[in-house]
Amino acid sequence: MNGSLGENEKWIQRTGDMPAAYLGEILLIMSVEKGRYFSLNGVGTRIWELVETPTTQGALVQQLVTEFEVTPEVCAAQVAAFLAALRQRDLLGDVA
Repeated sequence: MNGSLGENEKWIQRTGDMPAAYLGEILLIMSVEKGRYFSLNGVGTRIWELVETPTTQGALVQQLVTEFEVTPEVCAAQVAAFLAALRQRDLLGDVA
């Protein structure tokens, strides 16, 4: 064992304090630092809600499988891709 945590076990959370507002069913997030808006809908909005507090990728998958009609395998792949996109935009980071 190398002592490092797998992606499913790392604690993650939103980065910074970004204002957000609903426009119908779309969630608009403002990155003041970057001067950009990001929009989410559906499951993306739910993931954004869940990463408000520290959680793990594995816990997100478990929660989403209970809320949506999706297999754990498909959910895990889609969550991993979505979290990677959030990280790329500096909207998500590891909890120290």
